[in-house]
Amino acid sequence: MQLVIPKRPPAPVIEIDDIQRALAVATDPFEIKEIGAKLDAFEQYMHDCGLYSIEDMRPINETRMVARWKLGRALVGVTRAQGERTSERSFTKFLGELGLVKPTAIEAQRIGSLPDEQMAALFEVAKKEQRLLHYSELVKEARPFWYQESRIEKHKSIREGAKRRMVLERPGPFPLIYADPPWSFEIYSEMGAERMPDRHYPTLTDAAIKDYHINGVPMREVAHRDAALLLWCTSSNVHRALEVMTAWDFEFKASAVWVKDRSGLGLIFRNKHELLLCGTRGAMPGPQYLHQSVFEYPRGEHSAKPSEIRTAIEQMYPDFDESTRLELFARVKVDGWTPYGYEA
Repeated sequence: MQLVIPKRPPAPVIEIDDIQRALAVATDPFEIKEIGAKLDAFEQYMHDCGLYSIEDMRPINETRMVARWKLGRALVGVTRAQGERTSERSFTKFLGELGLVKPTAIEAQRIGSLPDEQMAALFEVAKKEQRLLHYSELVKEARPFWYQESRIEKHKSIREGAKRRMVLERPGPFPLIYADPPWSFEIYSEMGAERMPDRHYPTLTDAAIKDYHINGVPMREVAHRDAALLLWCTSSNVHRALEVMTAWDFEFKASAVWVKDRSGLGLIFRNKHELLLCGTRGAMPGPQYLHQSVFEYPRGEHSAKPSEIRTAIEQMYPDFDESTRLELFARVKVDGWTPYGYEA
């Protein structure tokens, strides 16, 4: 019996140089998507045949990755060009016309956030390791970049939304609130009486801080629906500060610490630090810049916080301005912030 080996179908003809030239000048999502689909099909054919080396397949593979990268950038360009007119429904309709499902479109947009030099570096690593790249690897490498872009876009959207809601004579709404409440403390010895906050400024009970109003507006309404709160407290009243955060409708997320150059009073430890609690509400994303959680600055006048920490907050949330940043219980007026407090 004679064994008949079926002939392998001829490979589709593809001129990679022509494809690369076309891709280099392509800006339309439909054209880029068509180029990418052709490259996907050809690389799959080469893989199925098993007759090609990795180096034979590399030009096709790299061009495929570039096509998906450019498609992502083109999709971002479409949404930015349409601006606020772009709704979820209209974008889904556009993807349907393009022949893309939403997960693939999101993947492409995330890949598109990779900087040029990062793409080139990935190609070099893959070549050195004698392997080919996959879309999933690009998505993983792109995460810090698309996450940063997402935060920037969200911060800008929240800022503009807050400004649209502002009403004359009514405070806010503020997406960013920096607060240093005048906490009242119990006196456990006469030695500490002279150094209590009450000797320096009027203090408030926890109930008064929780129910704090600005021009008759409670803090949960002074804050924008999507907002971040940075709240000072001492090490002994963390539980009280968390209750205030909850009362103002924020959820605790993280904390930082200010380490001073000299110690103060305390019941169990002589306090040499204070805590800065961070909470958010709604869909407020994290900061654009992540500072270290420890600030080391010398003490100033009683209860005053280092101005450098306010500057750090501005770096963390650079897209907000005076109209969308509130410094509550402020001691002085600072450019770029709306102050509200007994001393300010």
